[in-house]
Amino acid sequence: MTDSSSALIVRLDALGDTLALAPLLLALRDAAVPTDIVVAPAARELFVRDALRRTYVAPFAQRDDSAANQSAIRNFAEQLRPNRYSHILVATEDSAGYRLAAALAAPHRIGFQNGWGKPLKSLWVRSLLTETQYRSAGLDARAPHECEVLFSLGASLLAPGVRPSRDSAALRSLILDRQVAIRHRVALQLTSKWERLGIAVADVRAFLDRASERVGDITLLAPASERASIAELTAGLSGIEWFEDLRSWIAAIAAAEVLVAPDSGAIHVAGILGTPCVALYESGPDYALQRARWCPWAAPSATLEGNAGWPQRALDSLASLQESIRT
Repeated sequence: MTDSSSALIVRLDALGDTLALAPLLLALRDAAVPTDIVVAPAARELFVRDALRRTYVAPFAQRDDSAANQSAIRNFAEQLRPNRYSHILVATEDSAGYRLAAALAAPHRIGFQNGWGKPLKSLWVRSLLTETQYRSAGLDARAPHECEVLFSLGASLLAPGVRPSRDSAALRSLILDRQVAIRHRVALQLTSKWERLGIAVADVRAFLDRASERVGDITLLAPASERASIAELTAGLSGIEWFEDLRSWIAAIAAAEVLVAPDSGAIHVAGILGTPCVALYESGPDYALQRARWCPWAAPSATLEGNAGWPQRALDSLASLQESIRT
């Protein structure tokens, strides 16, 4: 890394995926590498002001290779060109990220290729970048965490031997800009992701009933944008904290003694904040690899398969986490 190095990271993905950049962003900040990021609209307010030099929201569509969208990418590149980046780190699988890197023509354009998993795309990617790293087209049998995979993209900007941090006190400064007092309550994330992972509403409600009897009041967190899609899950429940913005939702997770949530943005927020969590994953043959890739990064956690009997296992895990916190 030289004194003139600067980086643009392109990550056009969901909140949890974008949060996996946190250890890399922390290392780049510690190394005094000026770093900007391009994110999808949903991640506009994910990182605090001091986490990065600039945050840009992509003014082009994803999964769109039309001539009009390619023109939008080139126009955006012209806006960014005066920043004179030395490195473009393409931390997305979307073709728009590679096109933006090529349009900027920075000296170092680094991203992933999938080898024989996607041979034509890999050839195309190599034609646009100056350096590629292999990434499995499916779940990697070596089971690296997503934070480790993304961290590798920025290795050339960091001193040899620097590893991705699991220091939640340092990492939380990237997404939380104020002190938050722990409320000593369990929080449960209400989200459509439960059903999308094949976890029945009835089981979530059963867990909530048992947990309420055992630990008392449960703080219920829910995104206002999902009111309609989680109507069955929230029916008859009172005291739900509906969140319109990311900042207040992140602060609520920071205030929880323990968070219970499915594999979603919530557990990744907890993982960066250091909030202990019970995380539920989709049941099936890929459970172990999905858990390895997406487990909460820097927080005490219990990671469970969402198959038969999970409510009781989650309740037992919750009790164990609370005991370890309080002793």
